[in-house]
Amino acid sequence: MTVYRRPDPIPLRRSASLASQGPLSAVRSEAEDLNRLAAREIFQAIASGRFAPGTILPTEFELAAKLGVSRTALREAIRGLVAKGIVETRRKRGTQVLDRSHWNMLDPEVIAWSRREGSGRISRELWEAMAAAQAAMVADVAQSGHVRAIDDALQSFEAAGDAAARRTALGHLLLEIAAQGNRYLRSLTTSCVRSLLQDDPDFLDDRIRHLPAGALRDLVDAIRTRRPSLAYQAALTAFASEDTSALADSQPSVTQASAQ
Repeated sequence: MTVYRRPDPIPLRRSASLASQGPLSAVRSEAEDLNRLAAREIFQAIASGRFAPGTILPTEFELAAKLGVSRTALREAIRGLVAKGIVETRRKRGTQVLDRSHWNMLDPEVIAWSRREGSGRISRELWEAMAAAQAAMVADVAQSGHVRAIDDALQSFEAAGDAAARRTALGHLLLEIAAQGNRYLRSLTTSCVRSLLQDDPDFLDDRIRHLPAGALRDLVDAIRTRRPSLAYQAALTAFASEDTSALADSQPSVTQASAQ
């Protein structure tokens, strides 16, 4: 019988001793599940490059001692990181750090933890991802003409009186558009909107202030009149920023074709 052994995804490295490297700190000072705090601390060490891709993490005993948690809590933390694609455990070899290409970047905890490395950049990238998803979805939604819930959400946005209400209404509008579209783009939009609403409301306030006048109304009107190409362009206009203005030229040809 032939036994297949999957090749290593990345080169194997051994981590330096914790005493000399000092990449982790005890986590007992915060009132949250210790296993989640331990997972976050390990993730931060990985994301900042202190544990490079291919590195084998220190032993369970060393990690638990450095983090100030029980080995049970540490095992739960490692299991959580495995589920997110951050690390991989192998029998007789230990826990290996995986390349970022394996990470589940839409996991809510990964997004939240990544903000510690640069919240502004995370918000901008989430907005860019959401904008691209919305442009693709409104073209599909326009073909069906399912606009009532979207129109109601737009009216709520236009009637919103303060910044918090406008943020909530914009999030609702984006999710209503997503609810009619591709289920994978819907999941992407949900993750992006949730993180922006919870973790960076100031960024959303700034984007709302820069919405072109009438852009959302043009988008909804294009959906109502079943004009996919116009809806696609209206979405690009509504959600574009200095970083997303080139989206129209960068979309895959299949998306452009669906907008015709």
